[in-house]
Amino acid sequence: MAQTQAFCTAARELGREPVLLSQPHPGLGGPRFSWRRVEALRQLAAARELEPAAREARSLWVATSLAQNGGAAPRSGRPYGCWIGTTIGAEWAGRSPGLSPSHRLAAGASRPVLERIERRVLAGAAALYATSPASLAEVAAASGRDDVGVLPIPIDADRFTPASDEKWREALAAPVLVFVGRADDPRKNLPLLLDAFADLRRSHPGARLRLVGAPPRASAPTGVEAVGVVADVAVELRKAALFILPSRQEGFCIAAAEALAAGVPVISTPCGGPEEMLRTSGGGRVVHPRGLAAAIAEIADDPNSAAAMRSAGPEYVRRVHSPDRFREFVRAALDD
Repeated sequence: MAQTQAFCTAARELGREPVLLSQPHPGLGGPRFSWRRVEALRQLAAARELEPAAREARSLWVATSLAQNGGAAPRSGRPYGCWIGTTIGAEWAGRSPGLSPSHRLAAGASRPVLERIERRVLAGAAALYATSPASLAEVAAASGRDDVGVLPIPIDADRFTPASDEKWREALAAPVLVFVGRADDPRKNLPLLLDAFADLRRSHPGARLRLVGAPPRASAPTGVEAVGVVADVAVELRKAALFILPSRQEGFCIAAAEALAAGVPVISTPCGGPEEMLRTSGGGRVVHPRGLAAAIAEIADDPNSAAAMRSAGPEYVRRVHSPDRFREFVRAALDD
């Protein structure tokens, strides 16, 4: 939703009057047993039901993480643009290893239909954008197009401000780590982080890990605090020394960019979306999953290198992901 909201906010600031055409996911409420829980059926029905409103739109955009959510756009017969976060194939590659066999079978049954919707939406777009170089490659491969651009997701650097150097160095001495995301999302790969943290505690017994977001069902191990869903992630980032991203796959990872803005170095596994951002900015490091614990220990034990990452992150986010820059990108896209 953050991606969709960013697009609507920019359009509104440019004098447009965006109306969001969507339907709530049954996972967020409604009956437990319903045909709408079959994702392929739900998306086909949503495309039909939203088609009339899409046909009446002055300017039509599919601004969402997955193109399958935009099935009404090609049905409308109207020209439309797309801003997509990732693809079904890339998300499936990241999600399926963490699913139970039954969930993998159920989700996999919908995949062929969803990929047909995705191809139709991407192929029919008059303008097509991704959120990062990694997602550009994914979207280009899924669409068969070579004209995909990038709209960088905006980050409010005035909100995600760094803590004082004194507080950050105090957190680094522990070290205090933070993870942001739904603990039950298989793509986020929290079990990898918990295993790495257990290894880290052997050499750094005072280390702490704070889990921000929907908490895990199991009780937290020693040194791990399940903070839960919070009103302001920026407050939690300012308590941390390092941001850890153990994901299998990300189209971009807004949380990692927010951590950079808050002056928190990011240690990430190779997961696509944030890799170019971390390498270009110098605000973090991409490490092999098996080396996650060692990388955390190495950076925590080298305050000067960690401080250099801390300084590089905010400057990069303000330059590349500023809301003003994004708004100008959207202006050009809407005019086009």
